[in-house]
Amino acid sequence: MSGSLINMPANVWRMTAAQGLSMTVMNVNIINTGLAGAILAPELWLATLPLSLQFLAVMFATLPASLLMGRFGRRPIFLSGVFISILATLTQTAAIMTGQFSLFVLGSMLLGCSHGIAQFYRYAAADGLPDHMKPKAISFVLLGGLAAAMIGPEIAYRFVDAIDGARYAGAFLVAGSVHLLAFIALLGMDSPKPPRNQSQGRSLAIFISMSGFRLGLIAAALGYAVMSFLMTATPLQIVNVSQLDVADNARVIQWHVIAMFAPSFITGHLISRFGVKHIMAAGLLMYAICIFAALSGTAFWHYFTALFLLGLGWNFLYVSGSTLIARLAEPAERGRVQGIADLIIFAAVAVASLSAGALHSFIGWSGLVLLCLLPVVLIACVVWLTPRGEF
Repeated sequence: MSGSLINMPANVWRMTAAQGLSMTVMNVNIINTGLAGAILAPELWLATLPLSLQFLAVMFATLPASLLMGRFGRRPIFLSGVFISILATLTQTAAIMTGQFSLFVLGSMLLGCSHGIAQFYRYAAADGLPDHMKPKAISFVLLGGLAAAMIGPEIAYRFVDAIDGARYAGAFLVAGSVHLLAFIALLGMDSPKPPRNQSQGRSLAIFISMSGFRLGLIAAALGYAVMSFLMTATPLQIVNVSQLDVADNARVIQWHVIAMFAPSFITGHLISRFGVKHIMAAGLLMYAICIFAALSGTAFWHYFTALFLLGLGWNFLYVSGSTLIARLAEPAERGRVQGIADLIIFAAVAVASLSAGALHSFIGWSGLVLLCLLPVVLIACVVWLTPRGEF
């Protein structure tokens, strides 16, 4: 297996580096945005609004980004995304230093636009590869998040008070500085400009009629939504409700993110060997145990275990779903089909994240966790009912 990783094309390595740097910035935001929002927001229930609108911005950015890539190639759009990310973190830093909640929301939304563009790193890695290599390339790119899981929480924790009188501002500033390295990784990527007047391929209705495409879309969208839902509320629960230390929160999120991306060493190989449906079933099992752990108590290890299992389940569902979407679209169809797919995925993520803060305030942690059973059961039904031979 190690040999196959080493022999990955250069483009895959570049996408992996870019993914890691992008996720480092996002990890800092996941850990600190809700907490910074609690300081800046006029009402406590608005604390998670910047993070939630960040996911909403991801949703709105995906389709335009994909269509622009279809016209101009992936590289210039990826480079633009890095520039937007750095601008966003500078805006967040300035907002905290000046105490402006609305400016902080704007910076968070800009970062969401950047992250929406970064979602296509996984598809770019799979471009031009044979079908049996696509899950391995997608899985390999997500390994970049493993480095981010180590670096992001360290930035989020160690630079919390780096700027006097502006708690959390230093962490956002350092995260943006680190993301400058992405320019180096992306400048040398292979990104041929798509030929003009090419066929647009099959209509979207044909894809929706494919049971394999529906399965990939539902698993990726609802699987990601469940993860976002719990992850958005977790820092508020740990720090504000359970009164644990910010260091405990950073460690829980750090190991959650490690669990999200560490399985990528093997997920692509597992999909190739056992098939998409079996790996999705394994992801659903992780989600079920996660829900049980989250309901078992409010100590550090309850949160740690639940979020770790949540990360594992997300990896299996997201890589499997993305593999089906990438496998079924031909080159002429990628810009449109992948853009629509990610629009739907991040619409689900945005709704989940937007509702997490308010629901946590109104129905509490246990009610929040129990709601996750609904999408988990729905994914399980679709996995069970989709004929294996149709994708």
